[in-house]
Parts: sequence; C-alpha cells; structure tokens
Amino acid sequence: MTERGGPLARQGAMACVEALQYRLHAEARALGAAATNPARLRHFVLASRLAADLWLRHVQGPDSGRPLHRRMADALGLAAGAPAITAAEPPPPPAAPVGGPGCVTVLQPFEPPNDRAEWLTYQALSSPLPLRQVPRDAAKRIDALAEAAPAFAAPLKEIRRTLALAAHAGRPSPRIRPVLLVGPPGIGKTWFARRLAQALNLPFGSLNLGGATDNRCLQGTARGWSAATPAWPIAEMSRLAAPNPVLFLDEIEKAGGQRESNGRVHDTLLAMIEPESASGWFDECLRSPADLRNVVWIMAANETRGIPAPLLSRLAVHHIAPPPASAFDGTLAGLLSGIAGDIGCSIGELPELALETRQALKRSFASHRNLRRLRAQIEECLGIAAEEAMRASH
Repeated sequence: MTERGGPLARQGAMACVEALQYRLHAEARALGAAATNPARLRHFVLASRLAADLWLRHVQGPDSGRPLHRRMADALGLAAGAPAITAAEPPPPPAAPVGGPGCVTVLQPFEPPNDRAEWLTYQALSSPLPLRQVPRDAAKRIDALAEAAPAFAAPLKEIRRTLALAAHAGRPSPRIRPVLLVGPPGIGKTWFARRLAQALNLPFGSLNLGGATDNRCLQGTARGWSAATPAWPIAEMSRLAAPNPVLFLDEIEKAGGQRESNGRVHDTLLAMIEPESASGWFDECLRSPADLRNVVWIMAANETRGIPAPLLSRLAVHHIAPPPASAFDGTLAGLLSGIAGDIGCSIGELPELALETRQALKRSFASHRNLRRLRAQIEECLGIAAEEAMRASH
C-alpha cells in the first residue's frame, strides 16, 4: 500500500505501521509471560520481523527522537499529520545500522520463496558487506597491463583516471563507468577483463549472452516458479561474497528476447547499470530491492549493431583493434603468464621455448594477429617441449 496506493491508502498504511510499532512495544513488556505460550511467542516474533522489514524499507538510517509518523511521512513524501494511534510511551528509537562507510548492504531483509537451503547464502547480502578495496599500487598494475595489452590502452587510460579521482577523494573502492569493448573475435576481450579484475584485486564473474532468448539468464526467475532464481548479479555477489565484483558480459549484441512476451536482455541490463535504478533494482525472486551501483561492468561485442542506443549511451565504448605485430613480445609474455596461472605454476616452471619456435610463432602472429589462435599455438608448442624434456630425462 505504501508503495503503490494513493495518498489516503499510504496514510492508512503508515498508521498501521505505527500501530504495529506501539503494539509490539507494549507486547515486549509481557514477553516473559509469553514464554509459557508458544503460539503467542511465535506471533510476537513474526510481527517483530514484519515491523523490522517495514522499518528498513521505508525509514532507513538513524534518526532523532522525532515521532514515527513524521519520519514515515518524510520517507513517503507525504504531509505529516497527527498520529493515528497514541500511546502513553513512545517506542524506542531504532538502532544505528551496522557497518561503516566502506560497507554496502546489497539486499533488504527478505523472506525466502521456499525452504531450499541455498537461500541462506543470500541472507548474507542483507547485512553490511565490506567493499573490496583496490590496491594502492593499482596505477602501476594498470600500466603493466597496458604494456602487456597495448590494444586496450584507451579503456585502461579511462580507468586509470577514474582511480586517480577516487584516490584524490579518499574513496578506495571507486565506481567505474560500464565499459564496452568492441572488436572481432579472438583479440583478447575476455582475457583483458580477467586481467583487469586481477589488477584491481576484485573477484570476477562472467556470462555469455550470445544464446540468450529472453532476459531470465540475467534477471532470474520470478517467485512462484518451482525453479525460482535471483538475478545473475545478485547470485554472483553472493558466490563471490563481494558487493563490487567485476562482471563480464560477452556477446551482448547477440542477446535476444521480446519486450512484449519474454523480456529483452538489453532492457534488463539498462536498468541494472543506470545509477538511479541500480541503487534499488527490484529482484522478483527475493522480492527485495538490491544495490547494484558498485558492480564493475565490462561488456564485449563484435559490433555495436544490435545494441539499443539508450544502452550504448550509458557505456564507455572502446573499439579494440587486433594487436600489431610489433607487440608480439609483450603479448607472448602476457599469454605465458596466463597459461602458467591456469596450470598453477610460475612462468619459470613452464618448458622453455626454443628460439626457432619463438620466431615461428612471431611470423604466424604477424599473419593472423589473433590472440586466441596464438594462445592455442603456444600451448601446443609448450606441450611438445614438455614431451621432449621428459624423453630426454629418461
């Protein structure tokens, strides 16, 4: 009623919330006697949870000793009238919220849609979570990444400026404008997104939208369905236990869906990245607003055709060209580092590539300039070198 009703309905709902607060305050005095009455105790607990949910939804943050109806009126944008129900004693003021300026409460308190145990993992998002802070040497890390991936110098330059501005303002967890990388397949867009997350010391999640026929892969499934699932960003923040992960969306120009029937991915994504709507994006499964403002969005596409103009206008679009042949040495070092990381070893523990092999890889790279193809060739050469080393040792 407070969210969708008219002024009179909202005033009536406001009076009901106030009456519930006063009733609970009086009921708490007799809570000792309720211990012998389980039904009464259960009723009190359920009513307290309802009152707390209403309070957090409409009257967030600490306040002075102003009457409840005035605080509710300010929260709902109504003229404050006299309280509908009076009491001898006012209710106690709400407790100050837990957490500091470096913490974010992603979800408001919610009731799980069913009794599946997985909902316990999402409950952690309704408590303040600390923002992951970028390292102090983030600028040096960005410079090192720019040397390893010169084709991505433009987006890295913009991100470096954002980090500098945030550091000047004393904010160790900056909000970065969503980035769209446009370029042909195989030039390292996914590789770059992973390395950027590592440089910023932020957890990483990825989703391919190429085969999406509706928005359920991003928006989740609404409550009422047997397989109800929260939105993908909320699921990733729960899995990664961080309110500001790097979330990578690949092939966004190929995302499907119809606005009239099953929902379009682009419309859902637009609401998730728009600052005003991202601050209270409503999840239809958990039936709770979620704060998505701190997510670092990196997106990739082969072309901009197929992406709506309203979505493009909210993205930092960077067209990425294939790396030049002169960047082979840095590209090779970066790919070797990535291969070693995937295996779980250091670069020095990889088989050494002979000079003739490196020169052959360089000539091949100059002809195709495709990072995915170059990595496959490097892995094949490393495998051959490893087999030769094993035969030599025996």
